[in-house]
Amino acid sequence: MKYILSLFFTGFISAETFKSWEADFEFTHFEYGKFKMQREFISQGNKISTGFKLRPLLIFEYSQKSSLVIRENRVFSVETNVKNNVPGDHPKSFKVKFSENQVSSEQLNFSIEKNERILDQLGSDVQMRINAKNGIENYTLNVIDNDKGNIVKRLYQTLGNEVVKTNFGSFDTIKVSASSPESSEIIYFLAPELDYFVIQSYVQLRNGKRNTLKIIDKPKFLEE
Repeated sequence: MKYILSLFFTGFISAETFKSWEADFEFTHFEYGKFKMQREFISQGNKISTGFKLRPLLIFEYSQKSSLVIRENRVFSVETNVKNNVPGDHPKSFKVKFSENQVSSEQLNFSIEKNERILDQLGSDVQMRINAKNGIENYTLNVIDNDKGNIVKRLYQTLGNEVVKTNFGSFDTIKVSASSPESSEIIYFLAPELDYFVIQSYVQLRNGKRNTLKIIDKPKFLEE
């Protein structure tokens, strides 16, 4: 279950143009089968509230809720809350707070002074959408992952375009790889036609297997 780019260019499309939405996804685990995941993305000016929830069984929950801000096309995480009581060797829940000079978590027992921008997982997803929208193809981001709470530097590379079929049509997508020596590679498929929405992704596990996330129905874009 299981980032550092400065954007000072002028004329870029603002992330504030991203729409708010709700959507249902299907998560397929190579060993345990398929489960429904609910996701939301609420955009209010330069502030974003976003999250997801996956319940493999009634007693288990894997979820994240994050608050973000956007300044000059750069995403900054403010706070993130992760819950993952699915069996495994990982923290069952943790909160991370991001200030201008510090990232801290009582549950993960760390407080670090930052000299580079650090994002939570959902914040890195938004930065990836902004970069794709503005034609930025290769960059690195520092991310706190949702598994161990480790800070991982990921290299993002645009691999080209690929058509992805969904239950509500086929979409020409931008295919992006996020890789790191410390973690499994993630492949994302972003659909420009759907506001650069990530309509599918998968984690290429070190054992050769894949865990896949794919949208089920057309996202419901919300009125402002």
